[in-house]
Amino acid sequence: MTDADEWWYQMEIMVKSPVELTRLILPSMRARNSGTIIYTSSRVAKADLPWASAYNCAKTSITRFAGTLQAELDALAKLDGKESGINAFSIHPGEVETQLHTTAFPEKTKQEAPYVIETMERMSKSRPHFDASLSAWTCVYLAAGKGAILKGRMIDCTRDIQEVEEDVRSKPKPMFTNSCGE
Repeated sequence: MTDADEWWYQMEIMVKSPVELTRLILPSMRARNSGTIIYTSSRVAKADLPWASAYNCAKTSITRFAGTLQAELDALAKLDGKESGINAFSIHPGEVETQLHTTAFPEKTKQEAPYVIETMERMSKSRPHFDASLSAWTCVYLAAGKGAILKGRMIDCTRDIQEVEEDVRSKPKPMFTNSCGE
């Protein structure tokens, strides 16, 4: 298991930092009733990746934060008699080529449980590979205001964004959304 200090450090980087940045920028967005916020999440927000509990928890947290923030922004705008012009999203950018499986583990894990690194390397070889431009173009699309129906949701950048929108349109609107759900 990850050292507690390292675990909380990862949570601070991947959750506290974007939340605090949101606190800084949100007042001006609310004053204009305009803006797009995109958080980097991961498919692990919906899955349990072994030996990465801090990463899993952080990505689930930021995904839920985006969904809850959107619900709050929509409720506040409704109280003011208008629609929220601020859209919050989280994205799964796809399995972009990184060395995460070799750099994300503390030295203690490398020494005491080298099988973790070996297992992650095997998993890395079997995963699909995506071009990073897919997530970049998804962000451009969302920032241009074209994905309003997806606000508050986690967007999988490996899927065609317009197909995702059509899928959302084809289902009844739930009373409460689940940003980590399908």
